[in-house]
Amino acid sequence: MLPLTEIEDKVFSSGAMGQGFAIDPANGLVLAPCNAEVMMVFPTKHAIGLKTQRGEEVLVHLGMDTVELNGEAFTMLVKQGDLVTAGDPMVRMDLDAIRKAGKSTVSPVVVTSGQNVKLLASGNVEATTPAAVILSSTNI
Repeated sequence: MLPLTEIEDKVFSSGAMGQGFAIDPANGLVLAPCNAEVMMVFPTKHAIGLKTQRGEEVLVHLGMDTVELNGEAFTMLVKQGDLVTAGDPMVRMDLDAIRKAGKSTVSPVVVTSGQNVKLLASGNVEATTPAAVILSSTNI
């Protein structure tokens, strides 16, 4: 896990999409970062849009420039309308295929609805370790 400011993609690292963090999955299994409804699975399977009960919108972007893979390296385990709990498996990334295609497996998790995010962890962390908290507008 690493801060967005440390990733190579300028759109994400600049905060233009929102605050958050990035993961580089060790085994390719990407888990839900929060309790939410799956609002969108992009047709190219490179991103998942989530919405929490409090209304925060979270984008899980799977790797960098992976839209160009047209879904070939992703096995979706969720679909639009599914409810996920933090830690539920959402997608399996074929890390070898992504790397062979010359793409990065670093995956931003961004709150796109404008709330601030406080990071709680960094470096090598277990998938179930609380990594960040979304701060509501009342405690920014």
